[in-house]
Amino acid sequence: MTNQPTICIISNSHSTNDVRLYHKLAKSLCKIASVYVLGARGVGSLMDSFIEEKNPAEEELKTVKPTRIIVSGLTPHLRLFGLYRQALKLKPDLVICVEPLTMLAGLKLKKKLGCKLCYDVHEYYTSAHQERYAFPFNYLIGSLYYIFEHSLQDKMDLTLAVNADIYRIFNLKSLEQVKREKAETKSFVDKIQAPPSHLGLVLPNFPSSSIWKDDLKSCGISGLLPDINFDVIYLGGLTEERGIIKLLQAIKILRQKRSQIRALFVGPFFSEAFKNKFFTYIMDNNLNPNIYWRDTVPHDKVCGVLRQVKIGLSVLHPGYKRYKKALPLKVLEYLSVGLPVVANDFPQIREIVEKHDLGFCVPFYSNDIAQAIDKLLNMDLEEKEAMAKRCRDTIKQHFMWKTVEPALLDAVSYVIQPET
Repeated sequence: MTNQPTICIISNSHSTNDVRLYHKLAKSLCKIASVYVLGARGVGSLMDSFIEEKNPAEEELKTVKPTRIIVSGLTPHLRLFGLYRQALKLKPDLVICVEPLTMLAGLKLKKKLGCKLCYDVHEYYTSAHQERYAFPFNYLIGSLYYIFEHSLQDKMDLTLAVNADIYRIFNLKSLEQVKREKAETKSFVDKIQAPPSHLGLVLPNFPSSSIWKDDLKSCGISGLLPDINFDVIYLGGLTEERGIIKLLQAIKILRQKRSQIRALFVGPFFSEAFKNKFFTYIMDNNLNPNIYWRDTVPHDKVCGVLRQVKIGLSVLHPGYKRYKKALPLKVLEYLSVGLPVVANDFPQIREIVEKHDLGFCVPFYSNDIAQAIDKLLNMDLEEKEAMAKRCRDTIKQHFMWKTVEPALLDAVSYVIQPET
């Protein structure tokens, strides 16, 4: 391991145990480097190795485990100094910046250490920032933030885009195109004057196969949930814009014909005000026997939780423009264990769900959501088993993290040690 490069993933808002950052990016990059995840909260790990289980027919393989370090700071802005100081001690060859602000820390590290920089764009940060303000200030703030983000991204050696739309927005180039352009740049002067390569890669947030265990006992969910089966589940952060109240309204409608319907909500509340609104709605509409809430479940326990449910739900508020271009990870996670879904009628979701007949894509209305859930619950056993198989097969064949991992390793290897 001493001869391997060092990679730091830095975030001023994500957990060190974040699914994409730790369980996907970090674990994949451990195949070519020593990896550290520096985050705002979560888990700090001092262990640097472990035994990873493989198939019974294969030998056990010793691999390197990413190291997680919690960086303190009262605010994301103050936390940047902690991220910089901690990364400076590690002397990374590559720094992966997760938010626009962390690119500032990355650029300072590059000036000090000469390290390479990567920007992992898995959210529409400009749109999210713009939506905090009312008209007409939203357009002004959005324009300024757009310029800020793009000016920093322009200095990155690699950009990871979660979808093709973000890849287009940043005008990125594939590894093959960058190599070809480099080969065509002959003279030393041309190389010095050449514009940034804008090397990029579409790296979708596909599910990782490491969390889906066939042996439910290994998921260890005892004590996390009651020993019952649920009709529907929502998995993820609980906020107004993620359609949580619409889902409660749909459950209220369904209870008129299905008095015993059971809905499971798993995830954290991002504000105390919305938490109060959530439980107030349940109390006011006497939904206590029908709704069960559980806080965040550890990543490696998700498989067991989803196996206790019949249908997965994801209905983002269409008023937030960035959501219309999103493909929520939860939708893919539901499908990967055989759960049909009721989700938004957004282009990326329709392309998967409707094309392969894996559930229903519906408008953002409680009646439409309730009707779609009812149709899925009314299917006979043979139809349910056939749809469950289609769900699992579709994800396994087309939407697993392992299918995009090789391209990630190739791009990162090229950035750290470019070909001459």
